[in-house]
Amino acid sequence: MSGVLGDYLNWATQLERALRGVVANATKLDLRSLRGLVFLGMGGSGVVGDILGRHVEDVVTLPTITVKSFSLPRYVDRNWLAVAVSYSGNTLETLGAFQEAVRRGVVVAAVASGGELIEISRKLRVPYVKVDEGYLPRTALPALLAGTSKLLEELLGVRLGIEECVDVLRDRTALDVAEKLAHFLVGGVPIFVVPDRIYPLGLRAKNEFNENAKIVSKVEVLPELGHNDIVGWEGSPREWVRFVVFRDMNDQLLDFAASYIKELGYPVMTVDIGKSSYIQTVLYGSWIVGMASTILAKLRGIDPRETISISRYKEVVRRYFKSLGS
Repeated sequence: MSGVLGDYLNWATQLERALRGVVANATKLDLRSLRGLVFLGMGGSGVVGDILGRHVEDVVTLPTITVKSFSLPRYVDRNWLAVAVSYSGNTLETLGAFQEAVRRGVVVAAVASGGELIEISRKLRVPYVKVDEGYLPRTALPALLAGTSKLLEELLGVRLGIEECVDVLRDRTALDVAEKLAHFLVGGVPIFVVPDRIYPLGLRAKNEFNENAKIVSKVEVLPELGHNDIVGWEGSPREWVRFVVFRDMNDQLLDFAASYIKELGYPVMTVDIGKSSYIQTVLYGSWIVGMASTILAKLRGIDPRETISISRYKEVVRRYFKSLGS
């Protein structure tokens, strides 16, 4: 199958190819000297930091943050590792934060398919991974996850187990789930409900339906949902909302949320995405929402490739950066 949906269906192959990539200028770092890890990235590239940040914290005692902006927090200094992830390698916000990290003496590394980010990394002789070109940035998640994981494994001397996701991405029942999800969401605005432990999946789902299907969506996170949002849904209009609950394990809070939202009169679909590890679960769920958002785009007669609004935004950002240099 060709097109955007075909790119999603080929995620297992994409991941296998990326796992054969190499880390240029690799240097083993002393974990004891690092105070933290910061991921730099926007959109489909930035979610890599959200996903791996939580994964890394389960493997090593190293605090992680994700920066989706032009600059770094003041506390990020030379005792931090900054990993910039930009599929194009030309994302201006990421480049700005990366160059600031270099000026501060922060330990830096990068993952991209090319562009200025790879050029700067080569010039500075800092560690980097160059992933395959030719994908839409949001469909390149396996390549970016694999490249960033390999980079961190090399630099930090840890094992993140991204290779265990290949078989998960060969489960063709995922396409059936994606089709059901797409048809469930026709004519509605999706509200994704996730437990905090897999919040990055909820964010990924929101982003995929924003970009591919061109619809607004929202993420509700448990347990915080139970202290505020749940009250808001008591009096909101029912006709335009569709709730999607992502369930990764037996969870009484999720079960309560799903049943109570139904009790309030909203349509609810529960999607079981639990696998044997965190990284498998999040990547498998990301695969489903990628396919579902593309199928929904087709049902709505929309081209999932086009992102006119983002192009207009990027033009404003370019002018903004140009004005700063003048």
